[in-house]
Amino acid sequence: MVRFKKISRIVLITLSLVSAFFLYHVQNIGFDYDFEAFFAEDDPATEFLAEHRQRFETDNDFVFIALENQGSVFEQDFLEKTSRFVDSLAADSLVESVQSLTHMDDYIKASFSPKIFKRPYINIADPSQYSADSTRILQRPELAGLMIRDDAQALMIVIKHTPYLSKADCDVLKGSIDDLLADFEYVDYKYAGRAIGLGFYIEAMQYETILFIGLSFVLIMIFLIFMFRSIWGVLVPLAIVSTSMLWIVGFMGSIGQPINLVLTVLPSIIFVVAMSDVIHLVTKYFDELRLGKDKLTAVKVAYREIGFATLLTSITTAIGFLTLLTVGMKPIHDFGIYIALGVMVAFFLAYTMLPAMLILTKPPKIVETSFIKNTWYPVLHGSLRWVFANYKKVVVIFIAVLALSIFGATKVESNYFLLEDLKETSQLRQDYKYFDEEFMGLRPFEMSVKVEKEAASIYDYEVLAQLNKLDSFLVNDYGLKQAASIVQILKIANRTEHAGNADYYTFPDEKDANSYIKRFEKYDKTGMLRLFVDSTQQYARFSSTLGDIGLYAVNEKTERFEKFFESEMNTELLSYEFTGTGHVLDRNMSSLASNLTRGLLLAVLIVSLIMGFLYRSVKIVLIAIIPNVLPLVMLAAILGFTGIQLKVSTAIIFTISFGIAVDDTIHFMSKLKLELNKGKPFLYALKRTYLSTGRAIILTTLILCSGFLLLMFSDFMGTFYVGLLISCTLLFALVADLFFLPVLLMIFYRKNDQVKMKKKARVIEDPQAKQDQATS
Repeated sequence: MVRFKKISRIVLITLSLVSAFFLYHVQNIGFDYDFEAFFAEDDPATEFLAEHRQRFETDNDFVFIALENQGSVFEQDFLEKTSRFVDSLAADSLVESVQSLTHMDDYIKASFSPKIFKRPYINIADPSQYSADSTRILQRPELAGLMIRDDAQALMIVIKHTPYLSKADCDVLKGSIDDLLADFEYVDYKYAGRAIGLGFYIEAMQYETILFIGLSFVLIMIFLIFMFRSIWGVLVPLAIVSTSMLWIVGFMGSIGQPINLVLTVLPSIIFVVAMSDVIHLVTKYFDELRLGKDKLTAVKVAYREIGFATLLTSITTAIGFLTLLTVGMKPIHDFGIYIALGVMVAFFLAYTMLPAMLILTKPPKIVETSFIKNTWYPVLHGSLRWVFANYKKVVVIFIAVLALSIFGATKVESNYFLLEDLKETSQLRQDYKYFDEEFMGLRPFEMSVKVEKEAASIYDYEVLAQLNKLDSFLVNDYGLKQAASIVQILKIANRTEHAGNADYYTFPDEKDANSYIKRFEKYDKTGMLRLFVDSTQQYARFSSTLGDIGLYAVNEKTERFEKFFESEMNTELLSYEFTGTGHVLDRNMSSLASNLTRGLLLAVLIVSLIMGFLYRSVKIVLIAIIPNVLPLVMLAAILGFTGIQLKVSTAIIFTISFGIAVDDTIHFMSKLKLELNKGKPFLYALKRTYLSTGRAIILTTLILCSGFLLLMFSDFMGTFYVGLLISCTLLFALVADLFFLPVLLMIFYRKNDQVKMKKKARVIEDPQAKQDQATS
């Protein structure tokens, strides 16, 4: 015993030094939210988006500010203040340009002069012109709904900032905008954009990470106090799970891996998963002490009988997370990798730190309580008796539940919205909703059109005429309020040529079009043309925005466009490709279900192979897998019946749930095999397994569910659903393990026992069985 204590001290000292190293690096942990990280790196659409941005500009480096004025924006005080506000914004070093009607000019060519004159859209100094100015502005398709609200009660300020701003620079820019809004005493305003949303997301992630760590600590302490009713029972297990979390977070800090939106749940998952191994081992340790064995022998028996099962469960849980690598999204990859790594770290500490602490510490008094007096015995005893007596009902009930679940699973939908992860009450979501309803929306629309005919150019009139047909479809049928393109530039030029008459906002004839293009190429100092026609004159850009209408609605629009292009456009002359951040995200979401299905099937296959290799039995594999597939089908049914959409956050639940839920089955099967290897009769072995392991899997499931339910405190709907739905799935799995698994074992596992099923219920009431139970 002295030698074991010496080894235990060395182990704890070594682990303490490693923990100190990781504790030092915790300070380096950062937070990151970049939704473009959800783009699949190997997707051709991602590569094309990068090329599109090189040809033209980015579609996501803007801040939109809507300034409201009760009554009308055409009030001199408001316009003068807004003009000064725009000047102040433009002076910011992070701002490249600012667009506002207070600083925009209208161009006209009078009939009496060949020169083009410019006049401000709003004559701020002359209120008598406001009525005419407002009428003219609202007649401009390129302005109405974009730069001014249709009821003329809000102005839009569009800020183009330095591309790809870091989190720090986004904070600086947002702070500058906030300061200016306060200085100019604006009260009724809304703003949105990457620089605004990035700070919101990261601040929320930081808060929730700390919140979940705190709540997890409290939860674990409550359960440990309830289970062991001693200081030892709290401190020893808490030390293991806390160290597990410290190591994985410290490791991430040491290699510069930030916590992304998905990884905010890492502390909660590590806490509850690590606790599962600890509970199984400590419970067995206490059981052996109750049988009168000394402390060292109890530790050895616990690890000999439970250790292999905990290894297997850790591997299967890690596999469940690692199958997320089948999804082509880096944040999901990181989530799977670091959670899997955390699971294995927890297992390592359960095999090193825990036995060292068990050997060096005195066990609590609770171990003196006999098993028969234990609270769990009558509950589990009655439950098993009911299962034996009603096995046919159990089978019928589970078949009925399976059929109903399959029906519900067919109703699952996979719609996607850009801001679906925010609660409806979130201020950021409310602001984005405002822009969707009151202006054109903020979801980027980008399309690239390429000239396919050799030696042809975008500026060829044949090509321009085709682009005009395309523009008409986008506005009149696709649903865009307007589309910025070379076609729009030519229409504006034609209107300018006719003294600004709104009736001439039309596509010009070939002679005029060529004239306008030459004039632009010669005199355009703003680079407007280069934003819509690339330097090779082989690509044209159509750019706009629309509301966050969802993946289904966008796909329906896209299908209509594809039919139009094939039937109405010259496909030998032109080709097209949708692009932009919204489109690439849509592509990733569309392939999400198939990718995660492959991942889930891979997890089931790997777990099946592992169990088949270890137990050398197809029956064992089927018995272990069936009770854990059923809860997944039930989870799909919940999504289908409740209308919860299949998206990133809800889709990853399937692989996570399977990897965790199968653990209880493995513990059950491992205990049963141990009892059978001792030469015990099948029914007696099943009873002993149910009464001992059943207690542990109930406790671990309750802890797991409680830990995941903590995630429902999140402001992010994805995290909310992860917590709720995984908890539901684990409860389903627990019910399957306690009621359906024993029936499967009785039906398929026994080989030579010909006793009728009805007699099985009497086994528990057999006097000899009671005597065996008392000795246990």
